[in-house]
Amino acid sequence: MDFHVTPLRSGSSGNLTLLSHAGTILLVDAGLPSQRGLSAALAEAGYRWDDVDAVLVSHLHSDHVNHSAVACCARHDVPIHLHLGNLDGFARTIAPRSPARGPVRAFEDGETFFIGGIAVRPFRVPHDARGVTCGFSFTAAAGERDVRVSMATDLGGNENGLFEEFLESDLILIEANYDEEMLHRSRRHDKARVGSNVGHFSNAQAGKFLVRVLQESRKTPSAVILCHLSADHNTPELARGTVREILAAHRFDGIPVHAARRDAPMRKFSV
Repeated sequence: MDFHVTPLRSGSSGNLTLLSHAGTILLVDAGLPSQRGLSAALAEAGYRWDDVDAVLVSHLHSDHVNHSAVACCARHDVPIHLHLGNLDGFARTIAPRSPARGPVRAFEDGETFFIGGIAVRPFRVPHDARGVTCGFSFTAAAGERDVRVSMATDLGGNENGLFEEFLESDLILIEANYDEEMLHRSRRHDKARVGSNVGHFSNAQAGKFLVRVLQESRKTPSAVILCHLSADHNTPELARGTVREILAAHRFDGIPVHAARRDAPMRKFSV
């Protein structure tokens, strides 16, 4: 049975990725600013909140989780899973703004836990959010083998060992937030933070990161999805073009590279 991934929204205006396998439906982040918007995004993929088994929170920035998501989860009894180091910040700054609160479950670094037939393994990534920022790897049985999906959508630098979390992946979702030249020309006051080691990945960083992952892996992913593209410092064409050029220079030009959208869902990816 295939593992399906559908990026519903990706960017600083809100992040929402749907994973489905063998009747289990997960959301990675739910950062749209309204309950109506969250429900509409799910409906665009053919789902309702009653179908969702859990929400996984990568970190506490409002474009990844906010009071609207808490309210939706409470109304439909959907548990929110987040890192143990984010429990206090969540309880103090996000949950009190919601009219209702549902179940919250904590995980720790490197802990593997199951939601339905999907094994979830969180790992830390460098980012300047309060508390802990996580990427995730997901493993599930598909036919006679296990498939693996790895993702990290907000990370400032490639710390030693981070690439190992992406080895042997069948599908990779990785941040490509900005074009370095566009950021350099920007007049935004936060551009130093964006380009820092706790800010965001550039297109070039994403490409070089993928090369190292692919060089160390025994198989190649069916596709790469670039996530969290900046509206001010990037374009889908630039992101895809830069990453494809870097991959091609290292003879990995046969891997499809896509860019997630900030305002609409992508197609369903099946592995």
